Amino acid sequence: MRDESTAGVAEWRRALAVGLVGGALIGVREALVTLQANAFVQPDHYFFGYLAVPILAWGALGMMLLLPVTLLLGALRRPSPGGAIPLYVAMLGAAAAVSIAAPYAAEVVRRMRAVGAEPTLAATATLWALGATFVLTVAAVGWAAADRMASQIERGLRAATISTLLVGVALLWPMVRFLATDWKWNALRASATAPAPLGAPNVLLISIDTLRADHVGAYGGAHGLTPHLDRLAASGIVFQRAITSSPWTLPAMASILTGLNPRHHGAGRIANNRDPLGRSPLPQGTWTVSAALQDHGYRTHAIVTNPYLSLHYGMGEGFETYENVTIESELFIGSQDTTAMKLATWLYPGLVVGDRGRTVSERARRWLFAYDEPQPFFLWLHYIDPHPPYSRADASPHKSFRGDLLLADGTGRAPLTLMSPDVARLRSGEIRLNDSEKEQVRALYRAEVASVDAAVGTVLDSLDNARLRERTVVVVVADHGEEFWDHGGVEHGHTVYEELVRVPLLIRWPARVAAPMQVDEVVRVTDIAPTILDFVGIDVPPGLDGTSLAPVLRGEVTSPREALIENMLFADERIGIRTGDRKFVRWAYGKEEVYDLAADAREVVDLGGLPAMREELRTAFDAAEAAPRRAGDAVAPVVAPQTREALRGLGYLD
Repeated sequence: MRDESTAGVAEWRRALAVGLVGGALIGVREALVTLQANAFVQPDHYFFGYLAVPILAWGALGMMLLLPVTLLLGALRRPSPGGAIPLYVAMLGAAAAVSIAAPYAAEVVRRMRAVGAEPTLAATATLWALGATFVLTVAAVGWAAADRMASQIERGLRAATISTLLVGVALLWPMVRFLATDWKWNALRASATAPAPLGAPNVLLISIDTLRADHVGAYGGAHGLTPHLDRLAASGIVFQRAITSSPWTLPAMASILTGLNPRHHGAGRIANNRDPLGRSPLPQGTWTVSAALQDHGYRTHAIVTNPYLSLHYGMGEGFETYENVTIESELFIGSQDTTAMKLATWLYPGLVVGDRGRTVSERARRWLFAYDEPQPFFLWLHYIDPHPPYSRADASPHKSFRGDLLLADGTGRAPLTLMSPDVARLRSGEIRLNDSEKEQVRALYRAEVASVDAAVGTVLDSLDNARLRERTVVVVVADHGEEFWDHGGVEHGHTVYEELVRVPLLIRWPARVAAPMQVDEVVRVTDIAPTILDFVGIDVPPGLDGTSLAPVLRGEVTSPREALIENMLFADERIGIRTGDRKFVRWAYGKEEVYDLAADAREVVDLGGLPAMREELRTAFDAAEAAPRRAGDAVAPVVAPQTREALRGLGYLD
């Protein structure tokens, strides 16, 4: 009896060892496939992560696959001193063959349907037969090879198992790095340096990606897309001429959190010409409004979307807890072709995390109703719904940027159904739409605007239901707008025209600020951080580019504001300065444009050739250009050691 028990334990160990080693080897193939599929999605940052997930997952799957066989062998009391190894290898080989054949067959069917050829019953049966033949052949070859080499496998199994375990432990590091730099759990609570001012309000900052001002009813939108935002506007302050600091997310959102222009906070500079996401982060230690509020006793939490708002880009400064839903969503998308992910999503369909507004709002709603701290809170929500690729809310739970990174599948022009065409191909001119198709793209965008408005409405209703309305400052702003062939282009990040840089900005504080109110003078997104501090009763630090809007709301006479717009993403660099009713633009190679927005709101007529008009604005522009970095806490972007060595090798550093 004791011998049987010992033999049973030995067989369990053998099965686990073969499953671990064989599964990890199978995972190597899927790791290479995953790496290839994600070759342009920050490979420098996630390279080992792309390798780790499939290898670790298949190591676990291999063991799980062989355990039932071992149980069956034990129940049948089949002695097998090494004799079960061929069976184990055959089963792993069959599993590997299925993981190859099934996706291949599915891709064949997809491509046939893409060209209008629905597979017949005979074609489907043929695919299944070929797949089954392939699986059985691999299993048979594996059995035969393992049967011939069983003794050698048995002798080397211990060393192979130890090596595989060591590799697995090493591959866990990318997972730890991911949690630490892109998505973190609850952080340790920082000690406040001062208590929150007496009676300080909660602050809810809602930023909406890619929302054009002229699609909001309070700004003249004629489609009735934003009833919830319009309701907020009717009970708050509407800033009709709010200007962003940059026409794309990273530098614009950094400006909102820091009160600094991109040239001063440093986020969004080109860091890697080979990587579309290769932009510099917000430097560590940069002053942010979230850190200032946390220092004064506020509880701080963020629920955001967009990969540019991951912790890797420095946006977590001052937040106790931080959730980037897009990073979670991309985790599923990035590994969607692996067997482990397909199996997991088949068993648990709700496992897949989407990053649309309803997910952000549901998490925010739960957070608000669970909040029972005596201190006020600062909650930041960032919605990505209107960002391309545009679609109707039921088309996909994800807003993946992969099409925006030129990862087209090469299958030709996509039909306009629930999803818009690849925006990168639209932007490049590879896809050319007629007027009717362009209107369909705009309609999809409008559907996204309506969807995000409904999501924001859920949060505003939650404030009311949680009895937080009166003591909560609500700030709603877009990071930038969007172009739909207004000036011959599409998307954002490539111009400083009004459709990209004029953004909706709404503020509501029922307890203290008279409403409704409309402000017509130019304001800037850099004014948001100092305004929040002014409302809360915290001193605004010197050296910010923005200034508080509270004096404007009190009716005080203030100096006219000038908005600086810079940092292009998809085009030659240019810098714009927006005054009350004019705009001056200077390109990197010296070209200058001037627009009289009072007479030419669509910016059609360039007045740069008129000296009288140009010189006045050029003086203001030169003054803004010459302004030194004034924020004492802002530091230069950190250069990674490997980058520094490369620059030194090229002669750029001593």
